[in-house]
Amino acid sequence: MTTPLPPELVSILCNEASAPEDVRTVEALVDLWLADNAEEPEGEEFPWSVLCVFELREYPEVLWTFIRKALTGATTIWQVVMLAAGPLEDLVAEHGAEFIDRIEREARHSARFRFALTGVWPQGEEDPTLWARIEKARAAAMDTGLDMGGPLPPK
Repeated sequence: MTTPLPPELVSILCNEASAPEDVRTVEALVDLWLADNAEEPEGEEFPWSVLCVFELREYPEVLWTFIRKALTGATTIWQVVMLAAGPLEDLVAEHGAEFIDRIEREARHSARFRFALTGVWPQGEEDPTLWARIEKARAAAMDTGLDMGGPLPPK
């Protein structure tokens, strides 16, 4: 099953973020993003796909779908670092109240998602109640999480 990107988002991605013309679905974006972010870049420049995913912040449902599909497809720790410190952190910061139930449910059922949550940190004035729920959702993974250098859990 493919998840089409909203037409206005395709325009933003293709025009502003310089995405290839064939990025019309979340799955296509995930594939390109995973390929671009397999390893930590040598320089300070991030690939175009990071800019594309930054644009998803205004489309929280698309962002949620992207995060889940990219996390499933991730094969390297760096990809999970980029997901955690980017799209997942943005989702929590900007739409956390709307998504906290889904975040908690995903964390209960997925060791990989819990692992990714260990790389999410508050962005400014986070709601203390929301942040307490994030802390609880990721608690079981903190000892082997991203900051502790733990291995990538299986899918």
